[in-house]
Amino acid sequence: MHRGPSTRRRTISAAVSLMLATSLVAGCSLFESDPDPRGSASALAAGLAKGDLSGLTLSGATAQQATTFLGEAYEDLGDLRPSVAVTDVVPDEDGTRATATLRTTWDVSPTDDDWTYETQVPLSLVEDVWQVRWSPSLVAPDLGADETLDLVRTWPQRADIVARDGTRLMTEREVAHVGIDKTKVSGAAAKASARALANIVGVDGDAFADRVAAAGPRAFVSAITLRVSDPALADNIDRIDAIDGALRVPAMQVLAPTRTWAAPILGRVAEATAEQIEKSDGALAAGDAVGQNGLQLRYDERLRGTPGVAVRAVKRGADGSALDRRELFVESSREAEPLTVTLDEAAQTAAEDALADQTKHPTALVAIKVSTGEVVAAAVGPGAEGAPLALAGKEAPGSTFKIASALALVRKGATARSEIPCTDRLTVNGRVFGNYSKYPSSQLGDIALERAMAYSCNTAFISQHQKVSQDDLIAAAESLGMGEDLDLPFTGFLGSVPQTDDTVEHAASFIGQGRVEASPLTMAVVLASVMKGETVRPQLVVSDEPLPVPATPLEAAEAEVLQRTLQAVVREGSGKVLSSVGVEFAKTGTAEFGTANPPRTHAWMVAGRGDLAIAAYNEEGPSGTTHAAPFIIDFLTAYDRAVKGE
Repeated sequence: MHRGPSTRRRTISAAVSLMLATSLVAGCSLFESDPDPRGSASALAAGLAKGDLSGLTLSGATAQQATTFLGEAYEDLGDLRPSVAVTDVVPDEDGTRATATLRTTWDVSPTDDDWTYETQVPLSLVEDVWQVRWSPSLVAPDLGADETLDLVRTWPQRADIVARDGTRLMTEREVAHVGIDKTKVSGAAAKASARALANIVGVDGDAFADRVAAAGPRAFVSAITLRVSDPALADNIDRIDAIDGALRVPAMQVLAPTRTWAAPILGRVAEATAEQIEKSDGALAAGDAVGQNGLQLRYDERLRGTPGVAVRAVKRGADGSALDRRELFVESSREAEPLTVTLDEAAQTAAEDALADQTKHPTALVAIKVSTGEVVAAAVGPGAEGAPLALAGKEAPGSTFKIASALALVRKGATARSEIPCTDRLTVNGRVFGNYSKYPSSQLGDIALERAMAYSCNTAFISQHQKVSQDDLIAAAESLGMGEDLDLPFTGFLGSVPQTDDTVEHAASFIGQGRVEASPLTMAVVLASVMKGETVRPQLVVSDEPLPVPATPLEAAEAEVLQRTLQAVVREGSGKVLSSVGVEFAKTGTAEFGTANPPRTHAWMVAGRGDLAIAAYNEEGPSGTTHAAPFIIDFLTAYDRAVKGE
């Protein structure tokens, strides 16, 4: 075929273009002496990523000028730097110019929706060196020479912890930061004001005065944060305002109804610690509010939501002040999700009030609904110092564990009227076991199981240690909801009945000693299971999946026998004191601890009425009747009044 001149020129041009493209793909130029523009593009990408363009050849600015600009542009971003990659380099036909495409990604969000953009970079070959044409827009799209970058995160309002009926149990409440404003008082006068304020609000005067003295001349130094309803603030506003330099700064803070209200369970919210920030993988920053313990910590991500993110170009004045801002990237915040719990405000308040005076020893009270297993109250007294004793305590349950021992006997054929020997003393492998000091002699001898439970005869239960194995006790406890290692959706302990080959330890297990452990929650669950006639699982967080049933669930016929024995405790035994508040089922317990002689004892009482199963614990007391039952009486009395609206 004949080809004209124009056809031949097109063919030659195409061949040259193909050679140029091939040489660039292969990493070399058309002529061996020409460098590859990809090298300069890669150097630019690396420099932008670390904020240093030293050594790069630029046109339009020196490398030092560009590096200075980068430092100023990145200054407000902290340690955040972009990831920059060269995705393409396209040379012009004459081989002296090229355009590189950079893909820049800023990891500004905990989600996958990060700020990503592409930038076109002009390069030119000058004296065998590819130069980058500098422009601030290489850093970010349309960024001006008088602009810097700023990252702003906006958290949604933290979600509430609410009761089933929608009552806000933990929500934002009005507080005041009370302190000294150094702009209004200074020197010796500031220290004097600090001591005067400390005396009013109840903080260490010397320590606060030292903090005020060390603060800068324009600082506000907070002494304490108080609810606006706190008497320490409400009753002293005039005294506080009369102090030179004293200031009350209003704020909102996530709080429960009172300072102590279910505090170990709900937890608290405060600024993230350095450790929390480090472990958050970029999700948290200084100043962010996060859960510190309890449910606020366990469900922190759910309750705080996801922050919105905005990257802004900020135009600065000569003095560095912000004159104008425009958004380059925006990701909206994602709403936080409330957490619904089973705590009942009236029941919890009644439980808190029942223990309010217990400052000497740790105390706790738990109440659950028998029909559902819902924890409606879980309180600790001041002596517990905020420990999660109510739900997660690990103490010997003493004779309250006889409920499980009785079930093991029932499974061996016993009924409420089956007789077992109650002796004054019983020796097992050299260990002497006895009853409590005031055990009535009229109840010694062969007595019915229900009377052994009513009067809490230790030797009667221990006498069955050869008939009932440790495995039998473990299985009986599990059928009552005690002893299994379940994945609870809250900080809690459902008790432990360990295996043992030791005969003495096995004997001690019958009366809730040895290595048997329980929390007040555990024993409330045990009683609830008896009252319901089937194994009860505790529920505190409404949205969680139900806990699995035990391998051998409690049967209704077994529970009926146990109900009769626990009714006998109220009718004629150590639980008679509870009949005045309508209690139908009860069991006392004491458990020895420590090395004192005579030994110190924990005091327990479990009580059931209607749809409530209650467990009360006192770290130290000679009797559940005298040192745990009063908590239950006070609780039910206050709760009944609250329900009636009194």
